[in-house]
Amino acid sequence: MYSIASTAVLTNQVKCFCSTLSLDEQEADAQLRIEDILQMVECPRSECFESLSAMELAEQITLLDHIVFRSIPYEEFLGQGWMKVDKSERTPYIMKTSQHFNDMSNLVASQIMTHTDVGSRANSIEKWVAVADICRCLNNYNGVLEITSALNRSAIYRLKKTWAKVCKQTKALMDKLQKTVSSEGRFKNLRETLKNCNPPSVPYLGMYLTDLAFIEEGTPNFTEEGLVNFSKMRMISHIIREIRQFQQTPYRIEHQPKVTQYLLDKTLIMDEDTLYDLSLKIEPRLPA
Repeated sequence: MYSIASTAVLTNQVKCFCSTLSLDEQEADAQLRIEDILQMVECPRSECFESLSAMELAEQITLLDHIVFRSIPYEEFLGQGWMKVDKSERTPYIMKTSQHFNDMSNLVASQIMTHTDVGSRANSIEKWVAVADICRCLNNYNGVLEITSALNRSAIYRLKKTWAKVCKQTKALMDKLQKTVSSEGRFKNLRETLKNCNPPSVPYLGMYLTDLAFIEEGTPNFTEEGLVNFSKMRMISHIIREIRQFQQTPYRIEHQPKVTQYLLDKTLIMDEDTLYDLSLKIEPRLPA
């Protein structure tokens, strides 16, 4: 009865409700915009992984992650546009954020797999875990998840000889990081961590998109009396307000082009099939 009209009415009501969340022009992170990032992809890479410190990598990952996250306008969080067939048109900045996450995770996995000897691969894993821990210290939990998800990919996770060379301290640290960003209990640990940290911070966007989808699908737009469900509006508004809180506080991190050009170099990225084929060459399956 209310299908099309009710959705439009509620969306407009939520927009009005969220209008108070609109921000004035914020000071940019190191004066960078997402458009600048996209242009950097075309720049030649001048550095290699080994020449960059864990601190440099973590800081620039955090800078990039926050710029991409901050670029999402609040309107894209309404109506589950990211789940529609035309999601790239409805929610272009959410899609860019998702693609950036995947690209960063692919870069981590690809960098590890470029090494032909077991010791170098183990060293790379140890360095990436150190990068993830610095991201945690910088309140960049999106960055933590980008790295830990890469290390948990089947192409890397199955490399028993490589993991045997990784030191115990690194393995213990990785377990700690994974527990922090685990999706268990609807990201219970991550929610608690975010509640106790002060911005600047980069949360994991997928957690909020899951929350919004749950509310949209599980709560009616109108009450039994036919009135607009303001309780639903408040729940959606609360989530968007939390997102905006993290968007509006910039990091005081100096941009280092040599590092961001490395991080954004897509020529370094292998696809999932290539990674797994390479994994099998490095450590063939044991005969049954």
